Amino acid sequence: MNKKKIISLVLGCMSLLPASAQNGWFVDVGGGVQTIFSSDASKLDFGKRLTPSYTIGVGKWITPAYALRLQIGGYSLNGMSTSEGLYLRDPQTNGSVYGPHDPVIDNVTVRPDGTYRHYLRYVNAHADFMVSLSRLLFRSQGRFDVLPAVGLGYARSFAYRGTAGTNSLTTNFSVTAKYRVLKCMDVNLEIGSALMPDHFDGRITGKKYEPTLGATLGLTYRFNASKPCAKKESSRKRRREAVVDTVYMVERVVERPVFKDRIVEKPVVKKLDAFRLASISFAYASAKPAKKQDIAFENIVNYLKQNPSARIRLDGYGDKATGSERTNLMLSIRRTDSVRNILIERYGIAPSRIDAQGIGCNAQPYEENNLNRVVIVTALP
Repeated sequence: MNKKKIISLVLGCMSLLPASAQNGWFVDVGGGVQTIFSSDASKLDFGKRLTPSYTIGVGKWITPAYALRLQIGGYSLNGMSTSEGLYLRDPQTNGSVYGPHDPVIDNVTVRPDGTYRHYLRYVNAHADFMVSLSRLLFRSQGRFDVLPAVGLGYARSFAYRGTAGTNSLTTNFSVTAKYRVLKCMDVNLEIGSALMPDHFDGRITGKKYEPTLGATLGLTYRFNASKPCAKKESSRKRRREAVVDTVYMVERVVERPVFKDRIVEKPVVKKLDAFRLASISFAYASAKPAKKQDIAFENIVNYLKQNPSARIRLDGYGDKATGSERTNLMLSIRRTDSVRNILIERYGIAPSRIDAQGIGCNAQPYEENNLNRVVIVTALP
């Protein structure tokens, strides 16, 4: 199977994976510097060992914490050689096998100590398994995240200034620090290493592998972000409107004295079979209510105390940009159970007055995805 078929197979498998809270597909690009720790490379000044490096990748989040990525990187590397070792494309062996003569020596300047520079041009394509530490360890979706990755790849070094072209299998490691600057875009700093086999530079010295080390600064763009790159003000406005609507409904139902003078006639809510009483929001992938929602719980309890024959229904939701339909359904059920337990154990509400159901992501009560991590409390007079 050639490399084109391998790449096509990887991309085909990735297309079958479901989208998740990390917003499905993404692309990243970067540029930076790199070096190789090959035999005798230390004899070259470190500054001259640094060469440009470029990367481009495409990936997909398969769960909120795990992703697959196909990345292509490389460009150039500088190493050092001596007359010790075996070299590919030895002119004395008709250029087909390894021999004691390095063809590079005919294309570069040899220093007085017998060393000379190896110029490499290469590309490395690798498939990586990535992990979001903030989502895995802290269940957080803040602006900052750290993403370690490990993968396998294929490296091709090209014939250049006497260096022979070679094919190699590689093992790749990286750690990426990301900072979200827009809903659809991150700035990232990636530190990566690839373990190249001994023959990668066309020279055999007996080492098991010759590692590279590079650092790139780049951007990551997420295609399925909710309203990508939308202005923050509009998002905040929608959130405020949703909160205001909910608060107004709660205050109207409870009929706090401070609002009675604003009601021209008696509330019509008693004529309704059911109406929204409150909403309890949740953090990403969490079944525990978010902090600072005591007022919402107190409003629910006050309504039940003032209406002894009334009941309530808890409808749990999950935002459709997070995980699979099955995952969201189970999470929504856990969220309703959490709210129900709080009302029973903390506030003493009778279990017979509370109905609960999980809806998952089959319906979305709010336009903003983050607001759909919620349990909506409906009054049943």
